[in-house]
Amino acid sequence: MIYKDFKAYQASGFQPKVCIVGGGPAGISLALRLAAKRIPCVLLEAGGRTYDAEVQAAYNGKVIGDNYFELGSSRLRYLGGSTGHWQGWCRALDAIDFEARKGVPNSGWPIRKTDLDPYASEADRLLDLPTAKPDQALSADLQEIEFRFSKPIVRFGDKYAAELEKSPLIAVALNSPVIDLVPVRGRIAEARIGQAGAAAASLKAPAYALCTGGIENSRLLLWANQQHQGGVVPEARTLGKYWMEHPHYTLGQAALFTFTGFRTPGGMHFYAPTADYLRKHAIGSFGVRLLSGENLIKALIKDGLCVAPEIFTDFAKKASKDLACAAALHVAWEQLPQESNRIELGSDKDAWGMARSVLHWRKQPVERTTADHAVRLVGSYLAGSDKGRVKVSDWLLKNQAYPLDDEQAGFHHMGGTRMAASPEQGVVDANCKVFGVDNLYVGGSSVFPTGGHTNPTYSIVQLALRLGDHLAGRAL
Repeated sequence: MIYKDFKAYQASGFQPKVCIVGGGPAGISLALRLAAKRIPCVLLEAGGRTYDAEVQAAYNGKVIGDNYFELGSSRLRYLGGSTGHWQGWCRALDAIDFEARKGVPNSGWPIRKTDLDPYASEADRLLDLPTAKPDQALSADLQEIEFRFSKPIVRFGDKYAAELEKSPLIAVALNSPVIDLVPVRGRIAEARIGQAGAAAASLKAPAYALCTGGIENSRLLLWANQQHQGGVVPEARTLGKYWMEHPHYTLGQAALFTFTGFRTPGGMHFYAPTADYLRKHAIGSFGVRLLSGENLIKALIKDGLCVAPEIFTDFAKKASKDLACAAALHVAWEQLPQESNRIELGSDKDAWGMARSVLHWRKQPVERTTADHAVRLVGSYLAGSDKGRVKVSDWLLKNQAYPLDDEQAGFHHMGGTRMAASPEQGVVDANCKVFGVDNLYVGGSSVFPTGGHTNPTYSIVQLALRLGDHLAGRAL
């Protein structure tokens, strides 16, 4: 059942086993999995069914460091969460993404890809995805990979509202922001819910799962921990730290001689390094996207003849015969975990009296090195196979500042409550349970220790399904 506010929910007398905080893809996937396992749960959503500017204002905050999006616009606070502006890109994390890689400090998950693989078919169903195709090795260093696209794009709040409404095992309380968690002797005893024009309400459940996103999970835990002298996250060394994004930039332009041998006849082509290449070079992973169809050929030839005539003379001859098209060489790459990139609490407060988020975020030199590897690896492949040529963007070639007129990042908020084998390294264990607290869990990409290069939504859903199975197996 879906209730308009917490007061209406309370009047129902619903008795949950699990309280889920946040109604985005993690929270809704978890609720549906628990219901399938016959576990009653309540899902507390801070917003309503649709966007509301006043509600959204709670997400406003401050960014210190590199240029980044306004925090209030980089996620959405209503049922369905940030799938409201998601573009449907899906790909599972690769096996290498879970490894502790030599030369990459703070890398490694306490689980492996094989721990999430059993949830692939259900994630495919929830996200309305076509059957996955295997990646194709092009060399010892490079592979052509696949992204799948949710079509029509699954907006979780829209697609699953009817299922949530009719389920006798799921109660959704809209307009019910959680503003505090109250700990008692190593457990969360209650969640405190803000109510417009009334005192905060209380909700008690055997277990709690925070699924509020890659910024808000850290913010809520930092806030509650501060209110209760460390009782909510007793092992808080890394809380809010090791926050990550995926830098997104156009690194060059490519002209392709032919599409023969490409996996798709047009549109986009995707490349990524092999696991051995990443192990060898101790850099972040990257996904290269050739976005074809752009009218760049004449400019490429003109610039190329001036810069490297020995290469581009042949290039110009081919252009008059069998040049297929020009393409933007766009790259999204992994930001390696750095303790200095973090979420903190600021001095400003939102309408509920909670401290707003402050994001400290800077790209490190290794990220530029990763970008350089990406463009050179694909450029070498295209030239070596005589499929095309790449002209590297001046800003990267000349080590200039990152351009401000590019995509810059992907709204991919990861880290802050990282998963680890011990509380010295992270906030949650391999089952997403907060270290030192018996009944508090965290869902979503805030638990990612590293993020690979892929969009996080698919892995968020897999992790939520796995968490649902874990909770169903506990004596709640």
